[in-house]
Amino acid sequence: MRMPARKASPMPKMKRMNDRDAASACRMAEALEALEKSRQWILLSHEQPDGDTLGCASALFSRARRVGKPVRWVGPDPMPSAYGFLPWAECYEPAAILSPTEGSVLVFLDATSPERTLPPLNLAGTLSINVDHHGDNSLFARVNLVDANAGATAELVWELLQGMHTPLSRDEAVALYTGLVTDTGRFGYSCTTPRSHRVAADLLEAGVSPETMDRFLYCNWTPQALRLRGRAFSRMEYDRDRGFALSWLSRSDFEETGADYSETEGLSSDLLRITDSRFSALLVENGSSVRVSLRSRGNLSAADVAHRHGGGGHPKAAGMRLPLPIETAVKTLREEIRDLDG
Repeated sequence: MRMPARKASPMPKMKRMNDRDAASACRMAEALEALEKSRQWILLSHEQPDGDTLGCASALFSRARRVGKPVRWVGPDPMPSAYGFLPWAECYEPAAILSPTEGSVLVFLDATSPERTLPPLNLAGTLSINVDHHGDNSLFARVNLVDANAGATAELVWELLQGMHTPLSRDEAVALYTGLVTDTGRFGYSCTTPRSHRVAADLLEAGVSPETMDRFLYCNWTPQALRLRGRAFSRMEYDRDRGFALSWLSRSDFEETGADYSETEGLSSDLLRITDSRFSALLVENGSSVRVSLRSRGNLSAADVAHRHGGGGHPKAAGMRLPLPIETAVKTLREEIRDLDG
């Protein structure tokens, strides 16, 4: 059952607008105009989708339906079953290519580059909006609504929806809360700001139940996922001097446990639960390459390591791919981290 909208909460008044605020307001106005004038919204979630990219798209899909705007929600990978509770998840389309119809606007959500969505898109003659909070975003769209100070892309989509002057529905609030909570690590990561909590408060007022959301997001593991985690934990290496934790999963681990690749989400962060740990790496064999998830809470930047291999992300959380066999990838990364960390 779709819940009714509630009364919009007033936006905080700005006492003074500096150049940065003015530029941000201008980009927001351009994004709102593009959404209003376009014939169709095409919402793009990135590869190996997480709660932020999916939650943002779910919220915008819901808004499009409410205002009568034709909308599609597309991404290169299937929807992880753990996020099947999101409003309109049944409308998500996994696809290999995309051919936008005339008059459409492409809305990239939480993607540092268009290559993280569907390959390759010619954006030269296409109206596009890039909504993201990664500091290494390539600013590839016609309108770049990018703020590295945001704790999650969900904060920026919340602002975008506020700018439409239509009250948030409960569906939209649930979707945005999903992105906000997962990308801030339940408000425990360093990217969490006072704005993150103000947005969360507004979402609670719109009808979100924290208890229900915690059950949806963190009490949804399968037995297969737990067995897979057991394998990762059992072979974990830990360098006490550097506070460096590393583990890996092979293709056979997924075949033998029956777990899905999406069920590794959060595992790299779990490796940082060791006392005094400062850096973690999880390597996952996936096709002909190895996907690497990096997390940091020390001086070594996860993004800097990822950039060396064509990846990207935040100083505290980043990812990349290594075109190597899993054994070689583990050895290469182990030696690189030790060299970088002295």
